[in-house]
Amino acid sequence: MTDLNLYRVFYDVARTGSLSKAAEALYISQPALSKSIAKLEKRLDIVLFDRTPHGMSLTHEGNVLFTYVEKALDWIDTGEGMLEKLKHHDEGSIRIGVSTTLCKHYLLPKLDLFKKTYPNYKIQIINKTTLETLQLLQKGFVDICLVSEPPKDETYDFIKITSIHDVFVANQIYLNQIQYSPGNGVFPSGSFMLLESDNISRQYIEQYFGQHHIQVTPDIQSGDMDVLISLAEIGMGIACVIKEFVSVQLTDGRLLEIKVDPDIPKRNIGIVHLKNIRSSLAAQTFTDYIRDTCA
Repeated sequence: MTDLNLYRVFYDVARTGSLSKAAEALYISQPALSKSIAKLEKRLDIVLFDRTPHGMSLTHEGNVLFTYVEKALDWIDTGEGMLEKLKHHDEGSIRIGVSTTLCKHYLLPKLDLFKKTYPNYKIQIINKTTLETLQLLQKGFVDICLVSEPPKDETYDFIKITSIHDVFVANQIYLNQIQYSPGNGVFPSGSFMLLESDNISRQYIEQYFGQHHIQVTPDIQSGDMDVLISLAEIGMGIACVIKEFVSVQLTDGRLLEIKVDPDIPKRNIGIVHLKNIRSSLAAQTFTDYIRDTCA
């Protein structure tokens, strides 16, 4: 194994041309310095210095080695400097996997404040479904995922950030058309709009349907919840969406929440990272920031 200290001694002796000056710079004795040079020359089986009355002078072979050692030590210094920047949040990169819906309605508002706090971080965002995002995490293409709580898996940890509520919504005109009233229920008469079947939110609502023996065949399916929200706003039917993401429409009356019995249980969204791989400082900083702002 390479002894880096030997090369640091070699570098300083070559740079100063003097054992005494190098010893002073390295805070070690001249005899110890001489032993280190002799050890390196023995190991490499080549003479690196000519010892002259005026000091230490590099041989031709020593000059060749010095060129590479100087570059190597410069890279080490650069690497150590980069680590200091990482520790002080002056550098860093984060690759985040997130669904389009969570990205727009949850991540972006948080990201705006995070970037103002940590302006030097480079952030890459990849929009995929929750299940696709988890696959990217497993393959190392993202550092963390912001997702609704997935099925338990021994390879990753889920850190809860907040809870969300799935609800059915429609506009008033559509509800009038199907003569809806709270006591009648909507499942027999409504036209439903759901996310596509491979979406984890769709799978969650299908689980609710199955548990309560509800038969629903969607007339419209989309991979984007915002499409369902827009369709509901123009009276195309009843959409299953996340309540927290349509709070404005529910407040101003563009959409109405349709109560169901029993209520759809709330679920969690959070950050997922691989269990046996330590997150980078930047990724951990982001996780802590999101968790703390939601506490």
